[in-house]
Amino acid sequence: MALAGVLVAVGLALHPLPSRGLFEQASVLASTPLWGPIHVAIAMGFVLCVLGGLLMLAAGGTLIRHWLNAFAWGAIAVGMIFFTGVALINGFVMHALAPMASAGDALVGFGWLGNPLFLAGLTTLAFMEVRTHTIGMSRELAWFGLAVALLSWLRGIGSATSLYFLEPFILANIPAFLWLGWYGWRIARLARR
Repeated sequence: MALAGVLVAVGLALHPLPSRGLFEQASVLASTPLWGPIHVAIAMGFVLCVLGGLLMLAAGGTLIRHWLNAFAWGAIAVGMIFFTGVALINGFVMHALAPMASAGDALVGFGWLGNPLFLAGLTTLAFMEVRTHTIGMSRELAWFGLAVALLSWLRGIGSATSLYFLEPFILANIPAFLWLGWYGWRIARLARR
């Protein structure tokens, strides 16, 4: 999970800001030379989130003692299965098609159902850390995780409802993924004890 958080955060930091919904603009794709590597890094991070979520579910114990914790890890794993497809399609298919699209065309990525499912899991995980201190995270860091998870919802809401001024909140995903990576790193340190 720690590596996943870093890979996705770096990919998102290099990713151009979205514009006008869940569509990728052909001009942005064509003019971003690192489009493929950015999305490969994001996709690799997403795959590691899937594996991390499944590992947390399989590990059991205090990590999933409460049903909401089990839901959180399951939602993270299943959501990232869907959303990995978006990153791979954007990185390999959309970038190759961008030069052939006319200036007014937009290219659509699939698998967007994974984003709200992942965010539901992340938000629940952060909420449970605030509420029950599952891994003993500091109060401030737990609240920070919940805040960035909630802010991460705004980009999707903005894109889906045409409230495009909310789209820059995609940047909240960077600290959200770093928080998730730190959460996984903390679990690994606790497991070693």
